[in-house]
Amino acid sequence: MRRLQAPSWRDLRLVVGLLLVVLSVAGGARLVAGLDDTSPVYAAARDLLPGQQVEEGDLVPVPARLGEGSEHYLDGETPVTEGTYLLRAVRAGELVPASALGTQREALDKTVNVPVDASAVTGLSSGASVDVWVSRRDTEAVGEAYLDPELLLPGALVDRVAEQSGGLGPQVGQAAVALVVPADRVGDLIGAVDQDARLTLVPAPRTPVESDG
Repeated sequence: MRRLQAPSWRDLRLVVGLLLVVLSVAGGARLVAGLDDTSPVYAAARDLLPGQQVEEGDLVPVPARLGEGSEHYLDGETPVTEGTYLLRAVRAGELVPASALGTQREALDKTVNVPVDASAVTGLSSGASVDVWVSRRDTEAVGEAYLDPELLLPGALVDRVAEQSGGLGPQVGQAAVALVVPADRVGDLIGAVDQDARLTLVPAPRTPVESDG
């Protein structure tokens, strides 16, 4: 019978060598996997301008290694929703941030500060929908007189309400309200302010919710 012998230094060297080989293979596999750790995001196929609607072929998916930052960019595997617009310019080849795209209203509407009676802004908050009524000055009357109010702009959105604001600032007893309005109606609103017309904001009626019953 052969006696069991204690492992020699040659045996230990063999074991250490095998461990090094295993660790090297595992590290190489991890490195290769890390090099391929990419995810597709959209890039601009051409120069894109603010206010432009995203058309087919404007965006192309490209592989990118962004890590946690990938959440700030458009997933190249998800189709872009129809009716999406550019909110800012994107150069050809540039990765497209999610914040660069939005709705048509976000892309084309403008924010205008208008002065209204300070007592009329109570209860108004950002995001509220209001109808803008205007009472124009009666130029034929003696003294300060106004014509009957007329609807100037339905469904404007309140961006913010402030006591003081730049641009079309309020006078004493007035507050400045920043309204988001269609670009083609900005001139009408500014014209009314410049003519010292009296503006009144009326909360727009909400669309009734239909019951399931």
